Amino acid sequence: MRVLIAPDCFTGTLTAEQAARAIAEGWHRSAPDDHIDRLPLSDGGPGFVDVLHDARGGDLVVVPVSDPLGREVPASLLVRDEEGARTAYVEAAQACGLHLLGADERDPRLTSTFGVGQLIDAALAAGATRIVVGLGGSGTNDAGAGLLAALGAGDPRALARGGGALGALGDDAVPGLAATR
Repeated sequence: MRVLIAPDCFTGTLTAEQAARAIAEGWHRSAPDDHIDRLPLSDGGPGFVDVLHDARGGDLVVVPVSDPLGREVPASLLVRDEEGARTAYVEAAQACGLHLLGADERDPRLTSTFGVGQLIDAALAAGATRIVVGLGGSGTNDAGAGLLAALGAGDPRALARGGGALGALGDDAVPGLAATR
């Protein structure tokens, strides 16, 4: 029999690759003659960049970014030349993931996507003409305001303060945005 094992991560316990390996080992113990293919997956959340790197290769670029509360953390983006374009794959959870916050820090009024904007900025600096952002596992709810601030839109002090600050922003918080509503 041929078996395909294609799990996502088991958040907080196993990466997708670790889960695939564990499942394959268990299966092999009970059916040693079966042919097993492992294909770790990601829904865009934690493990997105690792799964793509394992499957497709490319260059991992590690950059320091802000976590949801503004503390510096390392994050990786995957850069590949494909279809005549330089593509960067960014995992939002590496910058604003829930796993970066302690239980007492999980307050969407205070957390920001600023670090995701920093990852996108790093992708642009790496020459990317196409950027794919994996979304999932976020510990933020600021409607991307922090991301916009990191990329230079509007007042970074106002936009990067977390979801709770959004209600106080005026129509002029991001120049040109009010005209598109």
